[in-house]
Amino acid sequence: MANDLLRKMYKARPPPLPPHFDDDDDVDITGESLDTLSSSLSLLPPLPAVHPSRLGRSSATNASERYAPLDWTNYFEEKRLVTVQGEDDTEAEITFNIFENRGKPGAPLFVMHHGAGVAGLSFALTAKEIKEAVGKEASVLAFDCRGHGETTSGDENNLSLDRLAKDLKNVIHATYGEDLPDIILVGHSMGGAVVSEAASRGMIPTLIGVAVLDIVEGVAIETLANMNGWLERRPNAFRSLDKVVQWGVKSGTVRNLESARVSCPPLVVLSKDSTPENPCYVWRTNLAASEQYWKDWFTGLTQKFLSAKAGKLLILAGTDRLDTEMTIAQMQGKFQLMVFPNSGHAVQEDEPARMARELVAFWKRNERLVLPPRPFPPSIA
Repeated sequence: MANDLLRKMYKARPPPLPPHFDDDDDVDITGESLDTLSSSLSLLPPLPAVHPSRLGRSSATNASERYAPLDWTNYFEEKRLVTVQGEDDTEAEITFNIFENRGKPGAPLFVMHHGAGVAGLSFALTAKEIKEAVGKEASVLAFDCRGHGETTSGDENNLSLDRLAKDLKNVIHATYGEDLPDIILVGHSMGGAVVSEAASRGMIPTLIGVAVLDIVEGVAIETLANMNGWLERRPNAFRSLDKVVQWGVKSGTVRNLESARVSCPPLVVLSKDSTPENPCYVWRTNLAASEQYWKDWFTGLTQKFLSAKAGKLLILAGTDRLDTEMTIAQMQGKFQLMVFPNSGHAVQEDEPARMARELVAFWKRNERLVLPPRPFPPSIA
């Protein structure tokens, strides 16, 4: 069985997709191709004259429509604010922005935790696919964590792993009370570290499964050296929300255009200097300010994930992300591994339909078996 798993794991990736040219991409045509194109165009009737002032307007309009933001209501039934008081006088209260698809009473709950610098709507398409697959048989809760999206707090920059894990627990209890349903934690990137921390510490008493998306301790710590360079290469500001979406797609951050249209707009806010005539959007989350926490997020991630007393699922975008320790653990059958070779890092955004199928199957494999009450034997008079 292990050999079969390894064969599946190391299957060659499919050939690359052909190049795609966007609305405003320039295509360089030279040599024979130019001659062929010219001869073909000569057979066509002449195009009507266009006033110079209208040149380029159609392309810009099409691009704006193509990257226009999509509303959360297409994916979730409810959006609301939940306020959690500080645990003592030294902690500020925090108001979480949450999104929900509620199932029937007692239905198992998928709790989604996003990665650093993104927001809860990165799970929008996956949440919709889960709802379409199982209806009211399961609930989905996604939220903007501290310092992200529309969540507000007096302590925005405290992104320590301990604080984020406590926030996760508090959001669940504030939303569902003390009588919790069976829970499956799903965390992407930094969120994978948060759900592993909460699971290893037994913070969720009704936990039946923990799914970590495209993050492994060894590889994550190695790539932190490139994080500041990536932040410096990002644009500092955008003129409109469709430009934010366009950046998300063209940078390869999100490969699924529909998901980018709903998940990218919450990543920015209007700057203080912005005006209606000259809008300016800047990043909502100051990732550079959280640098002190980066290494702590991922240090010990492997052991925390493996020690969780629940079903364990790791979904990666490629087998090259699997480090030695996790490879050995996978061969020993300590967790289930799935590979999405056609995805980028945002696996839940790039392939939401498959993600939903795998998460539902994971829940079904780990749901609690409820046996009927055992009848008492008849009494002997």
